[in-house]
Amino acid sequence: MAISSRRPVTYRVCASAVAAVLALPAGVTTALAAPAAEGSAAGGASARTAPPPSADEPPAEADSTEPPPATPSGTADPPDTDPGPTSPSDGSSDEGEVGPGDDGGTTGGDGDEEKKDGERDGGGDGDSGDDGGSDGDDQDGKKKDGTRTAAAAVAEQKREVDEVTEELRNLAAEAPGELTASVEQLTSLLEKTSSARTSPQEREGIVGTARELAGVLKTINASGIPGDVRKDLVAAVRRLVSALDVAGDPEVPPEQRAMAVVVLRRSAAVLELIADPGTPEDVRQRLARTIRQLTGALTMDGEPKALLTGAPRQGLRPAGRIGVGLSTIAQSETSDGTRKDLADATDEGSRALEEANDPTRSGEERAEARKELNEQLRRLKKLLGEEAVARGLPDTGLGEAAERCTDAVFASVSDRKLAGELGQIGPAGWAEKGVKDYWKSERAEPAALEVYAQLRNDEHDEARFEIARLISRLAEEVVPASDLIATIGTPGLQCLQSSRLLDGQGVGTGTWFALAQEVAAQGRQPASLTGSAQQLDDGYRHVDMRGGHAVPGVLPPLLRPGDRPPEVE
Repeated sequence: MAISSRRPVTYRVCASAVAAVLALPAGVTTALAAPAAEGSAAGGASARTAPPPSADEPPAEADSTEPPPATPSGTADPPDTDPGPTSPSDGSSDEGEVGPGDDGGTTGGDGDEEKKDGERDGGGDGDSGDDGGSDGDDQDGKKKDGTRTAAAAVAEQKREVDEVTEELRNLAAEAPGELTASVEQLTSLLEKTSSARTSPQEREGIVGTARELAGVLKTINASGIPGDVRKDLVAAVRRLVSALDVAGDPEVPPEQRAMAVVVLRRSAAVLELIADPGTPEDVRQRLARTIRQLTGALTMDGEPKALLTGAPRQGLRPAGRIGVGLSTIAQSETSDGTRKDLADATDEGSRALEEANDPTRSGEERAEARKELNEQLRRLKKLLGEEAVARGLPDTGLGEAAERCTDAVFASVSDRKLAGELGQIGPAGWAEKGVKDYWKSERAEPAALEVYAQLRNDEHDEARFEIARLISRLAEEVVPASDLIATIGTPGLQCLQSSRLLDGQGVGTGTWFALAQEVAAQGRQPASLTGSAQQLDDGYRHVDMRGGHAVPGVLPPLLRPGDRPPEVE
């Protein structure tokens, strides 16, 4: 199959302008690259106790020495020694360190422990969501306002599973002999997603990865592909499929499994670049190595319980940032220069991550690897921030920007944290039953999104959320501006755009708005902030999002089979 060359576009701002912005200690790149302070107040809100790390939080750096004493719950981690900016515009301080054996706060656990998040935050005020009733639904699952029921959305997703499964079956006969087992394994993984217990987010990640792999199978089968490129593609497919299988082990906690699937899907996005004859050889080799090293770091070469047991691990949070770097590399908007720099950073970062997790290495060697990992994670954060500045804010309307932003946050942030922070503005029924998976959103009425979720009892439901309340909550409690781009990638620009549009309606979004202003000033500003193009609809009310919130319970970074998370207070 011919691969369309992903031709990069030039930066929308000149290099000198970007460099000037990056040099400002309180400027936009500081907000993008500077770590968030524990317990800092955002947007003038009263200071709150900071939640403990979770799988969604940015990849925290590891100590360069052997394990220090554990940081007590509820206290700030010691500051990073990196001499970076010290006065970011959002009031955050340097990123905390994570000692050996801390996977970066990935969360796990199932059953009643996770349900308590919903119970703790339940109730809400009844203004932002309903219990997802089906009044006015027609036979194909469409509501009168054009949105779908949750059941219809899941049914459509399962039809996609069937389509990709059928495509793989058709490709199996022509697949290279060394990939026959991988194609069968991937087909089996897709079939397993039909289980009612599989979360929609996990299913979507597996389907997306399978689509990428199906595309590269066609390329491998094509005549004329260079032997070294074919070899790299075959190795990448085998490793990605194997890692998906490891992540699907029943003993892997659901949140760790979901985060691993997201990382693998983002990794698969660069397969097209590896296959593209227009990709520079050094970039191609670095991308191939990154996939090898990243999957090795997550699975330790296929050990079924590697995500749960073994040597002290630095895993999912650093892997999450590397995955964001890979997905940005794959985007056609990314310039050649930035793509090369990101490829280098992901290559070096994944190598350090794998070495930091290698139980055959000495403690001194792992400590040195953690030090290198820290440096590459900081470098990645800086590069991703520079790319965001170069692109500027998108010219999208509020509904579209809010939908894209929300979907990216839902994919990148742990459902435990989302349940803890969104429970207060969601429907009472969700709080009572507990939310297992915040899946996706869909534009509904001008001022609202339909949010789809899987509840703890595996029921699928939908509820109406006001955009103003939802975006404000995500900005103030879920992903601070300092971590936004590094956590969810370039879709974070949609978050900043929605924040800027909401500000015109008197809705505050804390540090997101401050960063949006700075990005708009340095990058490409939207063509217009008024009029129908931006869908600035009437009917918004100023929403005061300040007030107390519950702090999620502290979870160990990794859970072994049979472990139970501590009780949520």
